[in-house]
Amino acid sequence: MKGTMRIVLLMLLFCIQNLSAQADALKPEQVFGMYFNTFVKQDERALQQLNEYLVPFLGAENTYTIDMNKSFNDEVQNLTGSFLAHLPKETAAGCRAEAGEYFSALLNNLRNTGYVVKNTKEVKNEYADNSWVTELSVDLSFPVPTNVSALKLEEAKKMTAEDLKSYLKNKTKAFAKSEKKTTVQQVFKLYQVKKEGNTYYWNGGPQELVWKLNESYFKTLNH
Repeated sequence: MKGTMRIVLLMLLFCIQNLSAQADALKPEQVFGMYFNTFVKQDERALQQLNEYLVPFLGAENTYTIDMNKSFNDEVQNLTGSFLAHLPKETAAGCRAEAGEYFSALLNNLRNTGYVVKNTKEVKNEYADNSWVTELSVDLSFPVPTNVSALKLEEAKKMTAEDLKSYLKNKTKAFAKSEKKTTVQQVFKLYQVKKEGNTYYWNGGPQELVWKLNESYFKTLNH
């Protein structure tokens, strides 16, 4: 009887371990979602989930430490500073606050981008033998204002500080409202990593995701 109970306990232990291993083996669409929600939507919970997923195959030293609020504010300040640097000093000094509010509204729209994974396919990794990459075709949906384009630097340079303030305020209101959705398609890659019988997915760093998203978004605004 004791021998039978031991066998049953061993079988239960094996089943629990097997279920745990299966739980780690997420689909590429799920992994892409964690990357997207972390680096596009800047969601703290998604960052925690992504790091928990990465630890078993990349190690804790290769997880991400990000202050989401600081990251967003730094991006706003960088865009604001770059824009103001091209204006006459007096105009730039008089419009700093309005320019910051404009770029905050612009980037907040980008943060509210939606996505739908249309299909996935596996292709050989051209940089490593016996390795595969999962390519995801994704529809990105951007909130955009009706009949309002992005800020034109050449127009801004010709304005007085007061005119530019009014111009920026109107643009900010339009982007904050953003009644339309514009959809574009992009292809993103996830590299497959095999470990202990599981297939994990890794995007090699968020640069490709963020760069492609930014490029698509600003192209949409300029058309």
